[in-house]
Amino acid sequence: MQDVRKRTLGVTHAFSVAILLKTLFAPWRRITTPAGKGIDAKLRAMIDNFVSRVVGFTVRIGVLLIALLLAGGTLLLYSLIMIAWPLMPIAVIFCLVKVVI
Repeated sequence: MQDVRKRTLGVTHAFSVAILLKTLFAPWRRITTPAGKGIDAKLRAMIDNFVSRVVGFTVRIGVLLIALLLAGGTLLLYSLIMIAWPLMPIAVIFCLVKVVI
């Protein structure tokens, strides 16, 4: 059971899930546009910064979904292995009997 937890936590660590959640609404690659002096420059900077945050949010959500899928797949795979492992000796005996008969 410890191995399943360790592997699942390894997947979340590899994708830096904690960091992604903390920076979910941060601008993409810290790309920000400084506000200029005129109202037109300030409006353009606000739109650029908003788009950068939307791109950052979208990419981070995508990576979080992939991490969730892989962590769930890891959990499912190791759970199936834990269920199948005690049945292996029975499967070997069954296969030997099937070959002989």
